[in-house]
Amino acid sequence: MSDTHAACMNFVNALEKIPGIIAQYEERTAKLKADVPQLESIVAKQWGKEDELKQLKSDLAALDRKITAELTPKQEEQDGEENRQGKEGHKVSVDETTSKGNKKSMVAEPLSMYRSAVPINGMRNPRL
Repeated sequence: MSDTHAACMNFVNALEKIPGIIAQYEERTAKLKADVPQLESIVAKQWGKEDELKQLKSDLAALDRKITAELTPKQEEQDGEENRQGKEGHKVSVDETTSKGNKKSMVAEPLSMYRSAVPINGMRNPRL
């Protein structure tokens, strides 16, 4: 008998809490409605840095095009040399220890030079 009574009381207790919950939501709604005019004025305000941002974006695009234009001929020239030397079966390496400062020189060596008759582990190389 106590179980049926508890089930009925849970329903009645839930119904009794409804007016309190409604009052809480009405208070929250009133606070939020008071903030609406202030937030609308902030949203409607034009951002002062918009023109500066557009100018910076156009400067960035111009610099990007300039950098790309300067790098493209060098890249195509280097790719052409590597492809030409790569097709002949030579290894291309960069020698960074030149006596003329930071200039790099390209050195082409045949691949067969790197195959040794006796490998490091002492086994015979089956490809020879």
